[in-house]
Amino acid sequence: MKKSAGDLGENPWFAYSAVLVATALALIARWLLDPALGDHVPYSLLYAVVALSAIYLGVGPSVVAAVAGLLGTIVLFVEPRGSLRISRVPDIAEALTYVGVCIVIIAAGETNRRSKVRLRSAHEELEARGEALQLSSEQLEKRVIERTSELKDAEESARQLGAQVLKMQDSERRRIARELHDSVGQLVALLNINMARLQASAPLSEEQSEIITDSKGLAENVIHEVRTISHLLHPPLLDEMGLPSALKWYVEGFSKRSGIEMQLDLSPDFGRLPAESEIAIFRVVQEALTNVHRHSGSKRATVRLFGSKDTVGIEVADSGKGIPAQKRAAFAAGGAMGVGLRGMRERIEQLGGTIELRSGSSGTTVVATLPAPASARLADPLLRETGTGIHSAG
Repeated sequence: MKKSAGDLGENPWFAYSAVLVATALALIARWLLDPALGDHVPYSLLYAVVALSAIYLGVGPSVVAAVAGLLGTIVLFVEPRGSLRISRVPDIAEALTYVGVCIVIIAAGETNRRSKVRLRSAHEELEARGEALQLSSEQLEKRVIERTSELKDAEESARQLGAQVLKMQDSERRRIARELHDSVGQLVALLNINMARLQASAPLSEEQSEIITDSKGLAENVIHEVRTISHLLHPPLLDEMGLPSALKWYVEGFSKRSGIEMQLDLSPDFGRLPAESEIAIFRVVQEALTNVHRHSGSKRATVRLFGSKDTVGIEVADSGKGIPAQKRAAFAAGGAMGVGLRGMRERIEQLGGTIELRSGSSGTTVVATLPAPASARLADPLLRETGTGIHSAG
């Protein structure tokens, strides 16, 4: 690295040797000019040596340069030459002027040198702080990248866990539905058969006959309820006939159970979807209509199954009191509004789709869209407005 003004004076041997050599060269140069100058301006070349010494080497070397120059000039150029004695008043005045000018030069040079040293120290400190700041920034950026990666990994793990939980939930619902149908339903059916045999086995009193008849009616109701619960847990039509048939069955049953007038719009040529997409859309309809029945106060609701160029979706709309703005904002920002809505969003987003909640004083609309194969798309999105209508008041 190139030496600066402050660096040159850090080696004393170099500094003092340099000033003595420079002073000697100045005296030699003045001696060579002596034939032309005589005893005039004997200190002229020494001022430059003292000035350079003061700027680059410090106080000590510059004082040595001034003293050596004074003594050398007296010996070589002041009468009587060859001695350190000054006899003439002009020579004394000139020597004192030289000393005074050297003092000023040394003081100014030292002030300048110290300023440069302080400036260099400040610059070095600034560079050190800049390097430390850069290092901290790099470490922070690295940490942010690591945290972001960890967060993405955690989100992916949570997404996979959520998908696994939903699959397990659907699988468990399917198993429970099958158990209800195959075990409880069959047992109640056998119980009904046994009561019919009992009724026909011997003469019964009128009271006994009424009890058996009532019991048979209760058994029929149990069979009906078990079948309904089993189908709600996992409708067999969803696996056997596809989404449109399952939706038609569910909407009809919901309208009868709730007394809400329903309108179902779908296309008769709607194809099959992947099983995950069909169950996701069916669960969205289930949850949305449950919310309509529990919270909206609406007497009417519409379910529309629609498609476009690249997507297929479901829309559930009511004419109820709507959802408060604060809850809508929380849902739009990714917050939760209850287990049902959170489950709807998780199902749809895990399949690469989106879900939107629109609500106001005129009612609430839930719209979910999913990527769909070409076989499941409607030929014209407008066909959803001319599908099959289901009207019921219970």
